[in-house]
Amino acid sequence: MGDKITSGKCTAQFDTNLDQMFTGLLATVAPNASLIMQQTLDTIERDAIPDWPKRQPTVREKDGKVTFYRDDSKNSWRMFVRGTRVDANGNIVVYLKNTAPYSYMIKYGEDSVNNRGGQIIAPQGKRVADETLTKPMRKQANKVVKALADDLIKRV
Repeated sequence: MGDKITSGKCTAQFDTNLDQMFTGLLATVAPNASLIMQQTLDTIERDAIPDWPKRQPTVREKDGKVTFYRDDSKNSWRMFVRGTRVDANGNIVVYLKNTAPYSYMIKYGEDSVNNRGGQIIAPQGKRVADETLTKPMRKQANKVVKALADDLIKRV
């Protein structure tokens, strides 16, 4: 089955073969660019996971003994998704996103720790998605565009 997109009363269903045709065309026309896109996303994701904070557990102690312990973390550092798609204007979009519904609202706190319990050195109050995903992608965009242009020039 393909993707089903609904907007108001209108529904459109796209077959997976159409998506595979465009991504296959990219891999055929510019194989190095496709490889560089995936390597760039791998690097950004690898760097983002250690800097993604984990919610601290609720711990209540009485007389030096733990009487209550609850881990409220929803493990959003595991919810990264990456892919390639073609948008409505015919542009090829390569994306890396965190699919947790609250991921854009997460901010660094005073004593932020990652999923391994390590301290995170980041500006307090900044949004995690901006610092770990958006800014690195903007920095790497020119590298990917240059690789795509080089591949297309070699083909011509």
